Amino acid sequence: MNSMKEELDSIPSSPGVYLLKDEKGKSIYIGKAKNLRVRLRSYFHQSLDNELRPQIPYLMREVKDIDYLVTQTEREALMLENSLIKKKKPKYNIRLKDDKNYSSLRLDSKERFPKLTYTRRILKDGALYFGPFASAQALRQTKRLIHRIFPLRDCTEDKFKRHAGRPCLNYFMKLCSGPCAGMIDEKKYGEIVEQTKMFLRGERKEILKLLREKMSQASEELRYEDAAHYRDQIKLLEKHLDTQLHISASLMDKDIVAFYREGQYVEFVVLFSRGGSIIDKAQYSFEKATWEDQEILREFITQLYGGDRFIPQEIIIPLEFEGINALSEWFSEKQGKKVRITVPERGFKVKLLEMARRNAEEGFKRKSADRQESYHLLKKVQHALSLSRPPRSIECFDISNIQGDQAVASMVRFENGKPAKKRYKKFKIKTVLGANDYAMMYEVLFRRLNRANQEGWEIPDLILIDGGKGQLNIAYHALDEIGLREKLDLASIAKGRDEGEPDKIYIPGRKDPVPLSRNSQELFLLMRVRDEAHRFAITYHKRLRTKRAFESELDSISGIGKRRKAILLTHFGSLSAIREASLQEISSMPGFNKKVAEMIKQRLRQ
Repeated sequence: MNSMKEELDSIPSSPGVYLLKDEKGKSIYIGKAKNLRVRLRSYFHQSLDNELRPQIPYLMREVKDIDYLVTQTEREALMLENSLIKKKKPKYNIRLKDDKNYSSLRLDSKERFPKLTYTRRILKDGALYFGPFASAQALRQTKRLIHRIFPLRDCTEDKFKRHAGRPCLNYFMKLCSGPCAGMIDEKKYGEIVEQTKMFLRGERKEILKLLREKMSQASEELRYEDAAHYRDQIKLLEKHLDTQLHISASLMDKDIVAFYREGQYVEFVVLFSRGGSIIDKAQYSFEKATWEDQEILREFITQLYGGDRFIPQEIIIPLEFEGINALSEWFSEKQGKKVRITVPERGFKVKLLEMARRNAEEGFKRKSADRQESYHLLKKVQHALSLSRPPRSIECFDISNIQGDQAVASMVRFENGKPAKKRYKKFKIKTVLGANDYAMMYEVLFRRLNRANQEGWEIPDLILIDGGKGQLNIAYHALDEIGLREKLDLASIAKGRDEGEPDKIYIPGRKDPVPLSRNSQELFLLMRVRDEAHRFAITYHKRLRTKRAFESELDSISGIGKRRKAILLTHFGSLSAIREASLQEISSMPGFNKKVAEMIKQRLRQ
């Protein structure tokens, strides 16, 4: 440890990022510091015999080397830390697995007849954005509500042109004002757009007052149909406002961030406040949070807003942490306007934090109960199949082909009894000709398991094969050849031969199937994993066959090469959709003209 003391003494007292590495040189924790020497020495304490002792034994006993990068400012350190965590994925840092941007609604009033669209990117383009929404359902419901109150168009430019003189069904359902067919002029449509913008900005009293004035004026001028329309708008709007949780007279965008923690399990909740009301929430779970609360909160905030996500004008958090001002400066620079990170001590913001914390606690307890239930089920599976451990991770493989044609395989992964869809894999069979499912299964297992040491390809606790004893034996030999036979468990699941006969589970070293009740939870779980692998394989196989049929049908048309086929496939998705498309719709695509569109239509009519 003396060599560690000497190394710590040589570290500069500058802001920067430090990397704690294991014996293989892999970063296992990355952190930022205002003062690198002070921060790194804080991981150790001076004992009576003047030796350094690690403050966090479970982590520091893995640390064999310390590296660091000096920065000019604490803000630069924050940015570098965020970038390195995303790149190196150290196991002791919390990491947001879902790093995609949430969707928002976009309204661009510079268009002739503006419409609401979904977007994941918020640009500085003068358009009005509303969101983000963590829930796709909440996003769709909000959009539907807006169309019921404010009948904006909801069609593509192609459809808008096609419906000139003939409005679509939305017009007759009073969900659109019909600008495509001249049912409303630009000035009147512009009024609807302005009302929509007021709604999105949270100007509730103002828009209700405006609509009531318009209703009275229309009634006085004997325009009773218009008056009835405004009355319906007011009723819908009032009904919606009654269901909204209104938290503030301020229309400033706010995110309220709180968490609940038990040991290394942490549940975060972010409430999105837009226009003075809570519009949605997002939840995040972490299972290996080893640091103090302040550090975990700082890491979470940095990763949540450090990418391309929308950053509100105010972020309300429950705890102070080192670097809060530097973080605020960075976010302000990213957003192009002042972003405040506040830690309230009293008032309604404290109540908002408590609301978020209660939601986090409720989410934590629900997931904790799910984890317990899942663990008990996996213990049952372990006991029933004589496995070496509870199968927390299960991978199932299935082959799909028609007489060996377009042969593919699927791999699905379940973690703690639930689908981990981001870990699913697809394989095209490369080395096997003809219908030989055994050889195909061997190829796929060999290819998958040969990548066991790569990130994202970690071996599961249990491999489940869709098939009987023959498929199981093939899988056994593949594992044995690669040298993984002793490192994971293996089983196969086969359909019953007769109708009504339960599925059978086979394991190596046992001649007869494992005796499982047809109604047992263990069998249902394994059947669900197998059915998901089958669905995934069939879907992939159908997609490849559809693509081949699509391309072969177009191959005979002069002037249709790979690029044009790709554009057609992306835009239309099927031959039937192309047959139904107009000449104008086909010819308006990039790289197409009227002559090519006519050749395509003529060929598909034959």
